[in-house]
Amino acid sequence: MLEEVVQDYAAYLKLDLSSGFQTVQDVIDNMLTRLEELTSVLQIIKTKNSECGSALTEDITKYRSEITILSKKINTVNDVIIRLTNNVDIVEKQVEKAEFDFSVQNDSKIKSFLKPFLMRNKDPVSAAPTVITPPDKVELQSVLNNFEQNIE
Repeated sequence: MLEEVVQDYAAYLKLDLSSGFQTVQDVIDNMLTRLEELTSVLQIIKTKNSECGSALTEDITKYRSEITILSKKINTVNDVIIRLTNNVDIVEKQVEKAEFDFSVQNDSKIKSFLKPFLMRNKDPVSAAPTVITPPDKVELQSVLNNFEQNIE
């Protein structure tokens, strides 16, 4: 009887480990396959990245002199604009001084500045001569020097 009981309980303790581990083995194989795919994709990206990096480095080296020349030209144009702005300011100050001397007050500065000269024949000549001070000599900076310096 003891042998029969042992036989009965032995059947309960028999485990089929191969079927239980087959699912785990399938999951592990699937993960290994995906890891291999990921590794190959990462290798392709690494290769493309190094190719792009070398191409970009070649382009930077290739166009470096052109970029340097372009930046010099931009600086020259900036200097020219600054000098032209200064020259326009000087001329505006001279026009304002002339407007004050001729007692002209109008929105259109150039037109009102020239108006006394344009209307001269229509107005009667006044008997008392007005004293007009000669304008100061205006010193304007030349902007052509900037272009000549950077062309060399």
